Amino acid sequence: MSVSESAVAQLRATVSGPVYVRGEEGYEVERQGFNTLSPNNPDLIFVPADEAEVQAAVRWAAANGTTVHPYATGHGAYRTLDHGLLLKTKSLDHITVDAQKQQWTMGAGLRWMQILPHLFEAGLGAVTGSAKTVGAVGLSLGGGIGPLGRRFGMAGDYVVGYRLVVGSGEVLVVDKDSYPDLFWALRGGKVGLGVVTEITFQALPIPYIYGGGIYYPESEMDRLAHAWLDWIQGKPEEVNTSIAFFRLPPEVPVVGGRSWFHFRFAYAQPGASQEELKAKGEAYLEDWYAVAGRGEHNMIEVLPITRVGEIHQEPEGPVPLWEYGDFLKTIDHDFMDFVLGYVGTGREAPIANLEIRWHDGAYTREPEPPTSMGGRKEPFTILVLGHPDETVPGNTWADVERVGYAIRDGIEPWRGAYVNYNWANHPSKETFESRLWEPQARDRLKEIRAKYDPQGIFEHGN
Repeated sequence: MSVSESAVAQLRATVSGPVYVRGEEGYEVERQGFNTLSPNNPDLIFVPADEAEVQAAVRWAAANGTTVHPYATGHGAYRTLDHGLLLKTKSLDHITVDAQKQQWTMGAGLRWMQILPHLFEAGLGAVTGSAKTVGAVGLSLGGGIGPLGRRFGMAGDYVVGYRLVVGSGEVLVVDKDSYPDLFWALRGGKVGLGVVTEITFQALPIPYIYGGGIYYPESEMDRLAHAWLDWIQGKPEEVNTSIAFFRLPPEVPVVGGRSWFHFRFAYAQPGASQEELKAKGEAYLEDWYAVAGRGEHNMIEVLPITRVGEIHQEPEGPVPLWEYGDFLKTIDHDFMDFVLGYVGTGREAPIANLEIRWHDGAYTREPEPPTSMGGRKEPFTILVLGHPDETVPGNTWADVERVGYAIRDGIEPWRGAYVNYNWANHPSKETFESRLWEPQARDRLKEIRAKYDPQGIFEHGN
């Protein structure tokens, strides 16, 4: 370990939150995140009790030449970590809702499934991610793609302000008027800027939405993939939709042990009643049902915002995952044929989930004030997930990696110029330097990181 025993003792004497050194009891549990195939292995892990302890840890790291790696809820580990201090903010779990302002303020340790019940009680909702277990801070720092984005944009677009511990250990209160450079950088810049301890979001009057998913049998995959591509043409931004090719293990309730074409849909309108949501949402679906039918399991209904995480049916984790995500500048029927060659009807590729989302709409509109998020102009995304199992022939890590990379390389004609940080999973050095942000934004982020963290305490990149 590169941190001395005396330095560790100094940190422990300064804070009340637990400090775990590699090899100690408790370390193994705390280092795990959502993806069990990419665990962290830092020199030590610290779970601060409050913001003051975050400050103390950053100052300790600066004095001892140690890097600090903020870790909110552990859903996204975007790079291999084998050194430094992993700082987990999960204990910063307070939340207050201001119904009059339609805003909420929360600590950095909360996930959407913990946040939404508080908003629902106040008659409010939010622009969220698609997974109920993802943290609001990590999602919004990287942009924030979710089930309602064509209508409302990115989760990060709705940030009102931050409390941020920078490289000096000082707490800065950041908003569009105070430290506007940081405010721009934090909404999409993701890393190297400091530790967010608290964040305030703008809510929306959407306590209910009309949405969910439909499971169609494997025999319909090829036909419905092409039908979906035709169906989305000309649809307004109120139509939020994506598709996925699921190959589900037997232990999944109801739909496990089979392969499915999964159609997703969401419609939301601020201030609309539940009856209005259902009527308008059904109207948008009429021509889909005319082509596709209603499937074997139709789960589209009026949902309280607390159930928005059910639309994409994402696992709650922790799970072993091989991941590849990217943004696409276009897709066409040739693209669908290529994808179906791996995950269509009767194919046996070791891919658990291949998902295609339609963005466009509000995703592509820059909010005011602007954000630093890359990839806003690309209208589609692809996400490829595998669940390697070395005991299952044809589904080992090598098998999943071989097929996953073949899909990655094969979509080159449709690949966009830029990709969102969160979607890039484990960005390579080349991706970090050339595809996460356009050159002007990348260079500006570099300057802002150096300004507020001149020692490079918050290590980032690859």
